[in-house]
Amino acid sequence: MLQEKNIMIINQNILLKIVSFFLFSIFLLVGLFSFKDYGITIDEEFQRASGFYWLDYVLNFTNFESLKTSVNDIISKPRHFTLPPPEKYNQWGVIFDLPMALIETIFRIEDQKDYYHLRHFFNFILFFCSSIFFFKLLLDRFYNYRISILGTLFYVLSPRIYGSSFYNNKDLIFLSLLTIALYFCFKLFEKINFKNLLLFSFFAAACTASRVLGIFLLLSFIGFYFLSVSLDKVKINKFFPVINCCFLYSIFLIILWPYLWSNPLVNFLSAFKFFSNHYLDIKMLYDGDYIKSTNLPYLYILKWILITTPLLYIILFVFGYLKTISNFFNRVLNIENNNSNGNFWEGKNEKKDLFILFNLTVILFYLILFKTVLYNGWRHIYFLNIFIIYFSTLGLYNIDLYLNSKFKTNLHFFITVIFLISVVFKMFSYHPFQSLYFKNYLKNMTHEKFEIDYWGLSGKKFLKDLIETNKDKDSISIGVASYLPLERSAYLLEKEKREIINIVGQNYYEADYIYTNFIYEEGKYKDFKYKIPENFTLINDFKIDGFKVYEVYKKN
Repeated sequence: MLQEKNIMIINQNILLKIVSFFLFSIFLLVGLFSFKDYGITIDEEFQRASGFYWLDYVLNFTNFESLKTSVNDIISKPRHFTLPPPEKYNQWGVIFDLPMALIETIFRIEDQKDYYHLRHFFNFILFFCSSIFFFKLLLDRFYNYRISILGTLFYVLSPRIYGSSFYNNKDLIFLSLLTIALYFCFKLFEKINFKNLLLFSFFAAACTASRVLGIFLLLSFIGFYFLSVSLDKVKINKFFPVINCCFLYSIFLIILWPYLWSNPLVNFLSAFKFFSNHYLDIKMLYDGDYIKSTNLPYLYILKWILITTPLLYIILFVFGYLKTISNFFNRVLNIENNNSNGNFWEGKNEKKDLFILFNLTVILFYLILFKTVLYNGWRHIYFLNIFIIYFSTLGLYNIDLYLNSKFKTNLHFFITVIFLISVVFKMFSYHPFQSLYFKNYLKNMTHEKFEIDYWGLSGKKFLKDLIETNKDKDSISIGVASYLPLERSAYLLEKEKREIINIVGQNYYEADYIYTNFIYEEGKYKDFKYKIPENFTLINDFKIDGFKVYEVYKKN
């Protein structure tokens, strides 16, 4: 009987391996066939220019004269930014932008549409790779294929995260690298050897080279390492793993972040100080009022996460988070008992849970209590999604243990799968605007209460539709009643279609049409800058799931 049961478990795991391979294949194919569907954000031009600025810097140490010439030709072309030029704003990490600039140069990609599609392609590929590492991380933690597959689907089917994975060259790059680094961090919790130290150090450095905040992962690992050995006899060899990790991390960080090459320590501290104090004092639409980015409400972060994350993930997160807190306090209260091993965790799995608990809690409390400056929702802290989904998966795992021990039922898996299917349909209906997702029963969360298309992703769709309805015209003049630089959306059109478009900004008297996505930098209709003239009539609007994204007006 036992042998038959073992054979059944083995066969079930083989089947689930096939299912996981099938799901990853579908995910990859969907991304490969749809990455050209997405619009362009207002930051992408700056990020691309930043990559070329640092590629030019790196090439100065080489003899690749033809590459230098090509890069100089690109840099010399006119640029338009919402941020200062990269030479004056050079503290940003270029772990993604520099390789993209190199590929663009080597393969002589000259059309605007093609080089932004290239960036979107690799942006997605990195996120896809991170999903594989997340699956492996969950499998190492739970030893359960069903839980690991479902947890990975939570990770992938987070609408705002998925949508951003194609074009967000900062926040999603950081999230993807952090996920991979976290996998190797957990490998170190299981076994400290040179291979795991090397890989963790590399990806932790890559995180930091993407965003200086990434240093928290190294510091957290060091803290938990010393908690693990604190009750052992103090021996010099206990310090070797940390010393080696810090050394390798420092070497990789300097290599991956050219900004540090001239003076590693001083420039790192300068970047840390820059990002700690860097903010723009702008106004944002939040819950119907315009608030300053420097004076966010305490519930700003939590509310944005709640209204833009699928409900099941939130419910499971609460289960997983509270269960981990309960385990921690029970461990602390019993730490002096004879049955305790003297640590704050029982085994490597509890250690992993506590590591996630510590990082998420500390970061959230810091962001909320110190009212850290954030813009347009929670996109700057999308990296927290890895912690949220981890606890959602842990919540599902604990529910599974309880229900199987009490009732021998799989109803919870059935409910989870049905919910995920509904999320897939919802994401399909949003395509390619998954990053604008709000919970569909929050109908009061309209464009009059929250900023929806703050990155201008809808501009591409608007321009394509407008050209399609004006096929007989050689030129179309468009006014923009929005902060959005609409001309950048034209980059993703075919070259001959770009030439038809004439963006006249707020010179409405020259416009045939006016486009607005309700994004205003200083409050609605500040100085009437974005007020639609009376001689224009609303002819169209674009809604997703009841949320209005933009409007189109035509001159009478």
